[in-house]
Amino acid sequence: MLHGPDNADAAMHRGIAEVEAESVALMVGAAHGLATDDYTIPYVASWASSVPGKTPVEVVQSTAERVRGAAVTILDNLDTPKIGDGNPPGLDRGALAMGRGAAPVQTVAQRQVEPIGL
Repeated sequence: MLHGPDNADAAMHRGIAEVEAESVALMVGAAHGLATDDYTIPYVASWASSVPGKTPVEVVQSTAERVRGAAVTILDNLDTPKIGDGNPPGLDRGALAMGRGAAPVQTVAQRQVEPIGL
């Protein structure tokens, strides 16, 4: 969807492609109740820091709209029940809109886990 051979953006730096692909996976997984941030955040940070001439933050910011668009397209086309709306854990959109950044991301150990009823 983002990096096919017919897509001009496929020629971009591999670090950008990895940041986009893993970020989309995080959002789709989060919408289905999967907590992948303990793996995804270090993975994305590593690839984002590999792009020459850009800071990791610049890489993530420059890919955000493409990531959001791909994740929304995927989620809109899945008929599976979603737990969340695809927002990564810890994202505080209100704070971002106010220019205060994101809330601290909770680790898996810090999250309150609700037992699954059988």
